[in-house]
Amino acid sequence: MSKELPNNQKQNEEVDLIVFFNLIGNAINKVLLFVKSIFTGLHDMFISVARVIFLNIKIIASVLIVAVIIGYVLDSLKQKIFYSEMFVAPKFQSKYELINNISYYNSLIEVKDIDELSNHFNISEAEAKSLVDFEIEIGPESKNEQLESFNGFLKTLDSSTKSKITFEDFIENRNIYTANLFLLRARSSNYKIFKKLEKGLSTSINNEFSDIEKKKRDSVLMLEKENLEQSLVEVRKLKNAYLDVLQKESEKNVVSSNLGGTLGLQVEKTQTKEDEILNREIDILNKLNGIKKELVVNDKVFEKFSSFKEKGLLEDVWYKKYKVIFPVLGLVLLIFTASFVKFYKYVLNHK
Repeated sequence: MSKELPNNQKQNEEVDLIVFFNLIGNAINKVLLFVKSIFTGLHDMFISVARVIFLNIKIIASVLIVAVIIGYVLDSLKQKIFYSEMFVAPKFQSKYELINNISYYNSLIEVKDIDELSNHFNISEAEAKSLVDFEIEIGPESKNEQLESFNGFLKTLDSSTKSKITFEDFIENRNIYTANLFLLRARSSNYKIFKKLEKGLSTSINNEFSDIEKKKRDSVLMLEKENLEQSLVEVRKLKNAYLDVLQKESEKNVVSSNLGGTLGLQVEKTQTKEDEILNREIDILNKLNGIKKELVVNDKVFEKFSSFKEKGLLEDVWYKKYKVIFPVLGLVLLIFTASFVKFYKYVLNHK
């Protein structure tokens, strides 16, 4: 009896393994059949599409040839468009005025307000009529510049909110108003107009609010500069006083060394803080240099990193060409027409 139990248990384990492997095999077969059905469906669809194309190859070829010819003719007749680009970095919150003015200029172009455009950009009416549009977008940024923007954004938040904002969230959710560098693009049918447009755009960035912000910044920096200069004078007075003490101390040491040798006396050295004073003086000088650098580097409302070229570049965008657009539209129209005819026949023959 004791020998039969292990044998029965062994047979049960073998049966369980066979069932387990059968289940795995069935699952693999189902997966393979599913994959096969996908490839079979794709193959059948490809054959069906190819069959339709081959049966109607003459019609399709005729439509494409006619569409390409018409597209080439229209491309040769349409007005050439030129463009030029410039990179600017608005400061003192002037980017809001810049973004708003770009929308304003595009609106003037759309309603054909030639007088306002010519007055603002100081161009002739013919040159104003040649304007197509203006575009603005975020300029290229390095990883370090993105991190600097992120750190500047964190400084405006409280400690509890900072912990909830990640760098990835900041990059993903920011918009054009959070950028510091912008790409400006002007498009016109006149390829010599862009330098004139640059002057008008530069003027539009300067605005009353930004000028006030710059004056506030300059006033604050000048007050800090005056306070630091006054502190520097006091520190240098204190330093000179300590130098006098050190000078007297050295003279006292000479006398004390002579007397000490003969009378056995010892004179204690006065404790000074010349190192602390020197470090304080260096710190003030560094802060003064930082203020002077800030006043020199950021002395304008905006900074141009590149300017419009004297002559614009010919716009050559493939998806805007009629020789590409017309063949695509022809194929779409052909497919729609064929589908409609087939559906029409199906409805008429339906019982």
